[in-house]
Amino acid sequence: MTGSSRSSLDPEDTRRLASVVTRARRALGDGPPLPAPLTDGIVPGHCAFSHCALLLFPAELDAAVEDLRNRGLAPSPPVPSVVVRRRLSDRYGIPAADCDVWITRLHLAAGKRRGAAPAVELFLFPRTAPALDRRIVERERLRGFENHTALQVTSPTRPLVERLYDTWCGDGGLLWEGGGYSPHEGDGGSTVLYFVRDGATASPGSPLERWELNCPGDFRPFLADRPVDTAAVARAYGRPDH
Repeated sequence: MTGSSRSSLDPEDTRRLASVVTRARRALGDGPPLPAPLTDGIVPGHCAFSHCALLLFPAELDAAVEDLRNRGLAPSPPVPSVVVRRRLSDRYGIPAADCDVWITRLHLAAGKRRGAAPAVELFLFPRTAPALDRRIVERERLRGFENHTALQVTSPTRPLVERLYDTWCGDGGLLWEGGGYSPHEGDGGSTVLYFVRDGATASPGSPLERWELNCPGDFRPFLADRPVDTAAVARAYGRPDH
């Protein structure tokens, strides 16, 4: 990854960006990563790596996009992030309108792949945003609440989705965080499942471990049958200092 003569990112975010790009390129070449302690099972045969995600705090949005281009990372045009904006607003008790968060996807080539894949999802929270302050930057960098790894389920069926859910919440030691359906993704819409590492098995103060499973199709009946243990999920996230 080549550098930029006038970086919009400070040294810590530059380091974090380089790390997530390296992880994504490795996953593109080696196949989908797995939540520890999973080592095999049904995941490799039915899932492909989709992307890694990271929240960054550039000096300014347009400068950040230009910076990413200069680094050879081929960012897509940024669009507002409604979901992350809402999550940050809820987490820190600040107006959602002041959380000026944008999404861009970085297109990477790796190994013997032909062409580049949108393998990194960046959430950009510019330091020009009214709501952003040092405590948010420090806590988000420490815990990585918006960072995650996403896999694509290649040919999902209800039984397969149930088996993946049982595996990730069983041997994988993850907590079910809920999901959502978007009718605008693909021909038949797409359902996303969210998981987070159980706080009881994570080290205190360690970065949060989050995973997504993206399933083409409408699996809303599956979502309706899976209540979320909100108390356990809250413990995994911890209580931010207001």
